[in-house]
Amino acid sequence: MQPLRKDHVDHYKEFVRDEFSIASNRVEREISQQAQDKVEEVGDKFAQVINKNLPNLIKDMAKKQKALFDFQDKRQSIENDLRYNAQKIADQITEIFNNTIKRNKWDMQRINVDIKDDNDAVEYITKKIKKGCYEEAEVHARAKHKLYHALENKRKKCLNILYTGSHIQPTLVELQKEMSTANIQLDLPNSLLALPSK
Repeated sequence: MQPLRKDHVDHYKEFVRDEFSIASNRVEREISQQAQDKVEEVGDKFAQVINKNLPNLIKDMAKKQKALFDFQDKRQSIENDLRYNAQKIADQITEIFNNTIKRNKWDMQRINVDIKDDNDAVEYITKKIKKGCYEEAEVHARAKHKLYHALENKRKKCLNILYTGSHIQPTLVELQKEMSTANIQLDLPNSLLALPSK
């Protein structure tokens, strides 16, 4: 008789493990199929086996869930309608305000009022209206401001004095007088006003 060597033991050990694994998998599939067949046969009635009140609770839960889903659908529909109506008004506001910006030549970008969950459209348009109010108030204040217009006229007159003068002394004296009427001091060194030596 030949003795059982280690390589024989390893070979048959591997063979036994593989064969039992195949057989075990086959049995597991059969058990799984039998369980699935049983579920299809009596699965709907099994809730009552767990607890006699369970089927009624499931029916009640189904009603409540349907009511919830119906409410969510209705709420979403109402939300969409409200958002659409608000956006229509926001579009009108956008158009009116952008036309005003263009007509009055305000120094600001065109706006776009959007109804979104993450921004406050009323706050946005209110800030823009205040900026527009400032632009308009500045134009009116500038138009009525006497010193503003006087300064511009005096500046032009001073430039004319400079361009029409032929000699430095009379030109600078005249320029000094005109600038003093605008409360602007022109300090001239005496040496500039002195007559040239012969």
